[in-house]
Amino acid sequence: MPGDRPKNEKQDEKQRVAFFSLLAAFALTTIKLAVGLHTHSLGILSEALHSGLDLLAAALTLLAVKVASRPADEGHTYGHGKAENLSALAQTVLLLLTCGWVTWEGVERLAEGASPIQPSVWGVGVMLLSILVDANRVRILRRVAQRNDSQALEADALHFSTDILSSIVVLAGVLTVWITDVLHAPASLTRILSQADTVAALLVAVIIFFTSLRMAKAAINSLMDAAPDNMAEEVRKKVLTVPGVMEVDSLRIRKSGPQYFVEMRLGVPSQQNIEDAHTLSHAAEKAVRTLLPEADVTIHIEPRTLPKTQDVFEHIRAAASSFGLRVHHIHIYGKENPRYLDLHTELPAEMKYATAHSLVNNFEQILSSQLPGLEIVSHIEPEYFSEKECGPIPIYRANLLRREVMRVTKNQPHVLSVQDILLFELPELGTSLSFKCLVPQGLTVYQAHNVSKCVEQALIESVPKLGRVIIHLEPESQTFPL
Repeated sequence: MPGDRPKNEKQDEKQRVAFFSLLAAFALTTIKLAVGLHTHSLGILSEALHSGLDLLAAALTLLAVKVASRPADEGHTYGHGKAENLSALAQTVLLLLTCGWVTWEGVERLAEGASPIQPSVWGVGVMLLSILVDANRVRILRRVAQRNDSQALEADALHFSTDILSSIVVLAGVLTVWITDVLHAPASLTRILSQADTVAALLVAVIIFFTSLRMAKAAINSLMDAAPDNMAEEVRKKVLTVPGVMEVDSLRIRKSGPQYFVEMRLGVPSQQNIEDAHTLSHAAEKAVRTLLPEADVTIHIEPRTLPKTQDVFEHIRAAASSFGLRVHHIHIYGKENPRYLDLHTELPAEMKYATAHSLVNNFEQILSSQLPGLEIVSHIEPEYFSEKECGPIPIYRANLLRREVMRVTKNQPHVLSVQDILLFELPELGTSLSFKCLVPQGLTVYQAHNVSKCVEQALIESVPKLGRVIIHLEPESQTFPL
């Protein structure tokens, strides 16, 4: 993870790879310029100019990385990370200037039918060298950019990956002219193929133009504090999983260089005390950093009241939901105060029990203040969501289970028929059994639940090592083949 490494180590790595890129750009510019002047190849000269701008871009990147590494100060409270975005935008301007010059010169040569290029194996060699150097440079830049979330290095990597493509195009043009000369092609064919270098240069210009547009869009979006695609929604969903968070409002995400800044308002139950609200905000910060490891997170707590309802059970469920709790088996005993409430609460299985107890205890206190005269007893249990491997069941055991299902359901007057019996063997849990039952349409939910409960209990008592039973009831009016 990017956040697992010290900032100084990351900055040193970014500066080293930026310096390496600068040296490579200087070497390629010098070689291309010498060979381009020798061969009069517009393709190679355009690549030399391109590499010259690469040299300037690499210098800007190195400067930007050094400036971006400075800590925040009174004049730059969000740090200096935008220097990387400015560098990326400057590279875009340089690329567009290159594109304009190459297009102008190429169109002029095509209009005049002139091709001053001198066929040479040196032209072929320098383009091959350029491709090899750029491929290695892109590999290093992309790896370091991803590890350190650097837009300046990422722009360099994108820039030089297009250099590879443009170098291949120019190589094809230079190689075509050289082969035409070596094979002594007819004059009519030579006139056509001699323009291959110029056409290659124009193709380079097209590649540069569209690459520049993509780079400009990314740099401008970052400078205008555009939030990364879908990141706000992912952060919102993650924070809402924190028990006790009722809502996430006014969520803002901006990026300065590799640094993210996240601001939000959290809605929490109005009865929470300051200490619990502070603990909740820390939990929300940790949730954000699972997505953005080094984010600077600012949270403002807003008290929220629960919606009023006449249904006490609905009120209990709403209160539990505001704490991020799932509740079931809610029972209230007695008609006069004090009345007694017991219920089951579900929390993540990996949560520390002390944390879970504190959260549920806070929920009970708030619920007691909202429903006076109600004494609450809660049972904490883990919530399970799992995906497990399953294995086949021996034929003799499968037949036994099917016979038991038919025998047990036959003794239930409300079960009209059985369908879709499924059997699996689950590690550690034992045999999993599921099936559907057709029941009369007039049953209430309470009666239907009793039917499935009686069938389940009878099967567990009669079949050894039966770990899980799922019974789905279908009313007889539904389509259900017999």
